[in-house]
Amino acid sequence: MLTVVDVRCASSLRLQFRAVDLPCRDLRESAVLVLLLISALLGKALSPEARTRLAPFTAAVNEARSTFLALGPEAPVKARLEAMRTLDQRPITIANHEIDLSDLTPEDQAAARTIMSAEIKALGAENVSALVSMVPTEGWFSSKTYGQQAATGAFLIVQHADTPLQKRFLPAIETMAQRNEALWSEYALMYDRIAVAEGRLQRYGTQMHCVAGKMTPQPTEEPDQLEVRRAPMGFRWPDYAGYLANFGACSN
Repeated sequence: MLTVVDVRCASSLRLQFRAVDLPCRDLRESAVLVLLLISALLGKALSPEARTRLAPFTAAVNEARSTFLALGPEAPVKARLEAMRTLDQRPITIANHEIDLSDLTPEDQAAARTIMSAEIKALGAENVSALVSMVPTEGWFSSKTYGQQAATGAFLIVQHADTPLQKRFLPAIETMAQRNEALWSEYALMYDRIAVAEGRLQRYGTQMHCVAGKMTPQPTEEPDQLEVRRAPMGFRWPDYAGYLANFGACSN
């Protein structure tokens, strides 16, 4: 499974690339440029075979980005969020499930994974920047107003962003879930993501990590009450065992 490069912003951080000095304004614009520069530099060192293996990923990134940009800022929010969902999800799906690097040299494997990781992180930064500019006065995207596909697209973008952004939107998601305008399962997933990032016990058992070659739940509060807490959240799996069955082997 691809591990996405985690690039975060500190108020004093400045990124430098040769003579280019980039002030960090929450790192999103700088992250896009720097990560794409990394991707371009590594791409030059790839073997022809590795380039061929990455072609479906590159094509998917270009297609999804072009589709979103073609809409323009004046397009309806619903259409933009749906396109942003594809921009978030399609490259990740291809990178994790459709790109086989197993018979490449270790150097090519490492470079190819770094390229995909950098591209995905850059796409995430682009999506976050666009999403923040679109947030309605209610504080989140109601599924009744924008449709579930668009609302879930917004959720996925924030779920893949940094903890402060997740904490900003979690209360609004909870409020909308109480009005049946957001999914409780999305609230639970984001609650757990924040808890784990802050070193706390998760509540709904959604977050996993790799332990001895197997995906394992992060520590959870009151494990004996887990099914009780999960029941009203509307997860698509009938029980926790069904959820865990989605995860298999991993590499530390």
